[in-house]
Amino acid sequence: MHATFDTGQDEWTGPLAWGQRSIWEAIRQVGPSGDRYFNFSRVVQVPRGAPATDVATVVAALGVVVARHDSLRTRVRQGAGGEPYQVVAGGGAIPVEIVESAAEEERLVGVRFEFGSDWPLRVALVVTAGQVREVVLVFCHVAADGYAADLVARDLRLTLLRGAPPGEPEQLRELVAAQSGQDVSRSERAMEFWAARSLGGPLLDRRREPSDGPRYQRAAIFSPAMDRASRVLAQRYGVNGSTILLVAACVLVGRAAGRPRSAMTPLVNNRFLARHSEVVTSLAQLGLLVVDSGQADFNQVMAGARAAALRAYRHAYYDQAALNVRLAGADPLCCFNDQRAAETTGVPIPGGAEPGETVVKAESGLDELNCRFCVHVTGNPGQLKVMVTADTHYLGAGDLETLLREMESLVVAAG
Repeated sequence: MHATFDTGQDEWTGPLAWGQRSIWEAIRQVGPSGDRYFNFSRVVQVPRGAPATDVATVVAALGVVVARHDSLRTRVRQGAGGEPYQVVAGGGAIPVEIVESAAEEERLVGVRFEFGSDWPLRVALVVTAGQVREVVLVFCHVAADGYAADLVARDLRLTLLRGAPPGEPEQLRELVAAQSGQDVSRSERAMEFWAARSLGGPLLDRRREPSDGPRYQRAAIFSPAMDRASRVLAQRYGVNGSTILLVAACVLVGRAAGRPRSAMTPLVNNRFLARHSEVVTSLAQLGLLVVDSGQADFNQVMAGARAAALRAYRHAYYDQAALNVRLAGADPLCCFNDQRAAETTGVPIPGGAEPGETVVKAESGLDELNCRFCVHVTGNPGQLKVMVTADTHYLGAGDLETLLREMESLVVAAG
């Protein structure tokens, strides 16, 4: 079964947008054996009020959504010298599977994309008695980031309810054109910002004997107390909870590295301009936060870090290829990605009951990754999960639990 689309437009070929280039480079560094790590998914509940929920209707709605966003119709290929470019189709058909439950999501996410030939969207329908209950969408990260995936899920729901979403979103090809013209000056300012604040090399630079097992070890903390404290501090400093966790992680990895100044690169969604609010692509790029990691009191750190974080977010939109040349390996290789929906990072502090118990546990490791230290934040209010991934050539696997508990202590004591 296939979801067909026909835009009436000719095939378009062009360079990658800046955010696409950023994630493409990260994927290529990992290589074919591990690039499925970057796949991600959304499970869309078919709306109760939809006029029809049979398979044919839902498949037709998928075709409408794919035609609406050219990033969902793109394939990435490599030209002379390995330079990537993309080809956006004007028409075609996306394969659609029928599955018994959304548990198939894990299997679909675990299959790598062939970037030059596969469509960047993989679809499965959960069907019961001839009616579709859920739609599993699996995205190639070059085509979409988390925010874009939420837009696609929203548009599918609206199409099922109303026949089509309202308005005309910015298209990928329009974004690429702007980045070759009106956005160049903004990229130049961002690169000046990065060059002025660079640490001059990777933050974690002391090689050590690696641990047994996968090179990249992981651990996670589930901490209602840190969630609550981060919200207290967010209100105190006029930021969201994500910024509090970012600064705390940056301070602690700097201390682990034995550095008085620490740097971390948060993933920034780059949808601050109105024209970017509806574009479906991988628009997110890394910002650069530099803080003083030697101060003992976290409130003292936050006094200066608030403005530093806002500057980091403001200067995360740039020509990735040009920045690579400018920095020449000065990236701190420590990243931060808050994967929670924006509305969950700034909600009021939950009242009433005391926070639940903190749990720290090891997670499965990875053989390949493109950075030396990563922080991923997930969960809902009251259910915060912070996972760290470390290259054991530079940071011991046994240090991860200590670092996570110190992060909790730092934030809770300050809050």
